[in-house]
Amino acid sequence: MRHFKMILYGEPGVGKSTFAIKSPNPFFITTDGNYEFLEDFGAKEEAHIQVRNWKECLKAFSQPYDEYDTIVVDLLEDTFKMCENDFCIEKKIDHVSDLGYGKGYDISRNNFYAAMMKLLGREDKNIILIMHGITSVLKDRRGVEHTIYAPTNRLPDKVADVLEGAVRYCLRCYIKNELVGDKSVKKRYLKLIPEEGEFGIARGLDETKVPTDIPLDFDTFARLIGLEGYVDGKKVKKVKEVKEVKKVQEEVTKDVVEEPVKETSSKKDLIEESLKRLNKKKEDKKEVVEKPSVKTEADEKPVENTSVTEESSTSQPLSPTTSSDGGLNANDKLAAIRAKIAALKAAKK
Repeated sequence: MRHFKMILYGEPGVGKSTFAIKSPNPFFITTDGNYEFLEDFGAKEEAHIQVRNWKECLKAFSQPYDEYDTIVVDLLEDTFKMCENDFCIEKKIDHVSDLGYGKGYDISRNNFYAAMMKLLGREDKNIILIMHGITSVLKDRRGVEHTIYAPTNRLPDKVADVLEGAVRYCLRCYIKNELVGDKSVKKRYLKLIPEEGEFGIARGLDETKVPTDIPLDFDTFARLIGLEGYVDGKKVKKVKEVKEVKKVQEEVTKDVVEEPVKETSSKKDLIEESLKRLNKKKEDKKEVVEKPSVKTEADEKPVENTSVTEESSTSQPLSPTTSSDGGLNANDKLAAIRAKIAALKAAKK
């Protein structure tokens, strides 16, 4: 199964965590204490952990989470600040810049990079990194204003650039006021294809076939990216379990297919038995032909003359007779064969 890695950013309250709670069997590593408000959207109390420092973050990142399919870090910039703060405590300095020559920045950021790359490198889990976003307006040298959308500056640009290169999707969430009848309604969207002025990327999507903006709904997102393990907006079992189920189904199908073969085998036995019986009948018929019945005078005379017939039959030997089909009896055949053999011997002499 292909597992996705993504960064999701947007203004507070837009619905980033609600989006992530609909991902396949998620576990939340939270920093802002807002997880309890997700219970109305199906969040499980035991499916999260609250971290307060970098040491707790590292411990949380390294857990196996065998019962879960998605790991959500909410919020990412808080974990970065925890990393810097713990570094300062360890080095007994007030700020990372106190070490001079950018040494503090490099060491703390490298620690953060190493932990995040290890987390994003997990092939058995989906990873969602949630961040706040900011909107800024910049003027170019001609004085033309440009609106820029980017993750919060609490995460340095260089760090954000590295993380963007390590994920498949880096997407912005936003709220848009729309008129529905006479009322203005806030609708939440996900920018699936980042446009000019937006920090983000969407790898592997055909921009000509997918919409630029979609509702901020994980089911819709999953269908459009072709997420395995997600069919028609419904989560299915893990791939391992699906393979096992498929294997069982194949075995059952094999048994069902083999059942007629057994039936065919029994028919074959019946056919062989029928052939044996037919051959036996032919042999019996052949014996009947080879051993014709001998008619006596007693058979041809009336019943009242039976005694005479018996007397005559015992007093006189039977002469060779032929059956109704013209065949000879066994004794006559034997005599004929012996005569032929004698003739052949005489001819040889």
